[in-house]
Amino acid sequence: MVPSPAAAAARGFTIANFVTSVQVKPDASLVVREDITFEFQGAPAGVYRTIPVRYERAGLEFALRLDGIGVYDEASRPLRQEIAYAGRYVRIKAWVPGATDTKKIVTFVYRVRRGLLRFEDHDELYWNATGDEWEVPIQHAEVYVNTPAGVSDKEVRTTAYTGPRGSAAQDFRTDRVGGYLRITATRPLRPREGMTVVVGWPPGYIGRPSPLTEARWLAGDTWPLALPLLAFGLGWLVWWGYGRDPARRSVKPEYEPPPGLIPAEAGALVDEKAEPREVLATIVDLAVRGYLHIEQITTAFGQPDFMFKRLKPIGGDPNLTDFELFVLAKLFSADWVLNMRLLSEVRRDYDHVFPPIRDRLYRLMAEDGLFPSSPARMRRDWMVPGALLLVAAFVLPGYWPSWLDAYGLVLPIAIGASGLVLLGWSRAMAHRTWRGVQLLARVRGFQEFLERAEKDRLERMPSDTLHRFLPWAISLGVTERWIFNFNGVKVDLPGWYTGPAPFSLDSYQSGLTLFGRTTTEAILTSRTGGFASGASGFASSGGGSGGSAGGGAGGGGGGTF
Repeated sequence: MVPSPAAAAARGFTIANFVTSVQVKPDASLVVREDITFEFQGAPAGVYRTIPVRYERAGLEFALRLDGIGVYDEASRPLRQEIAYAGRYVRIKAWVPGATDTKKIVTFVYRVRRGLLRFEDHDELYWNATGDEWEVPIQHAEVYVNTPAGVSDKEVRTTAYTGPRGSAAQDFRTDRVGGYLRITATRPLRPREGMTVVVGWPPGYIGRPSPLTEARWLAGDTWPLALPLLAFGLGWLVWWGYGRDPARRSVKPEYEPPPGLIPAEAGALVDEKAEPREVLATIVDLAVRGYLHIEQITTAFGQPDFMFKRLKPIGGDPNLTDFELFVLAKLFSADWVLNMRLLSEVRRDYDHVFPPIRDRLYRLMAEDGLFPSSPARMRRDWMVPGALLLVAAFVLPGYWPSWLDAYGLVLPIAIGASGLVLLGWSRAMAHRTWRGVQLLARVRGFQEFLERAEKDRLERMPSDTLHRFLPWAISLGVTERWIFNFNGVKVDLPGWYTGPAPFSLDSYQSGLTLFGRTTTEAILTSRTGGFASGASGFASSGGGSGGSAGGGAGGGGGGTF
């Protein structure tokens, strides 16, 4: 329900007096005391004060650290308070007993680390004393600032700015009260107006923190930025100790594929990843070995299609691996009575054909000792934490302790970046065994032969060499180059494949390209469609005239609740 204007007015307030005391300590910290006289209308539960704690200086984000926060009544009794960090602000909420149609003084006290600005020729306090985000007027505002011991009045330079953020108006007067400078606004401040004071003195009167202390402060302000670096370092250590292959063997030309290895394993061994072309290579290898015949046909709608015909029984055949049987089962369904199947039927009938084939291939390679376990699992062990960190970057800000909100967007961005780092490392964590490395060298040597086979060597080899080694060329991604090497060399007609045109190397290459593209689409398609897969600076501003209201640290606003 929306409160009526009368109800809103019943919970209003004004600020009769805003007195700020800024005490500069020898260690360059500040102790700030704000005595705010509230005139309450109605019966609010209490008041709140918001103070910015993150600023930008010289293009870098700079963080104040507020501690020792306390809220007191006019008798210096502590009030019940609640502190929260909301984005770039710290929000101090205090319950004020008896705040009903009355005037009360509420005192906010806090210590500020790194509240001074350092320049070559002076130190400077540049402080937004009242804040410029109050929605009510401030009838009277004054600021007290102590000057360091030993500094004469002639060495102190003072100015102030009044008005809304960015205003250069200077409605103030200055006098000295004891050891303090008193800077008083000469007019009431309207809503969204504030007063900023600037006091400077020569360097050397206030101690400067040691480089170690400043480094510790910087680390405390920017530690979220170290999270991606830690994630990278962790990934590097694990990769160095576990994720690398054993020492690699030198590669020399091989003129026969490694024994005991099927083409699909060779392709996945090279890039540690099973891809659709490994399935294509397995189908072609089965056809070349006489288990299938593949014929390109044209449908009644004029679209190309491919017919698979099973040529011999496969049950109990010792020359077929479990992986090859699994691929045949995906082609001909679970009904082994079928001996003919259109590729378009495979595409229409099967959901997510490729993932189980990929997993079966990974299992075979682990059983054959090429990898210590499934490469997919080794990558998944890093992908899952990486993905969880990405999700956490969006979800955690609503649940973590409020003090972490002081880091703004830096912390969730750093968490998300750490997740991306882990996702990047996941691609490098799959590693081969010593046997896998030995066979990889032989596969690389055979791949070199497939790519660079000399014509005179091919002429001395059996005339079915083109077709016999074609599955290996497909799996290793060198099909076009392998076929091109046979220009001018006599080759047998392909017994495993029938195309729509008389055999030639060009028509053979064209038919294989179409078959490969169509088969890849078929095994990747599911029924659901698609594919599965500022400081003021006295030196440059002439005594601070270059500043403005709302500048410097401090500031903010507040209200009642």
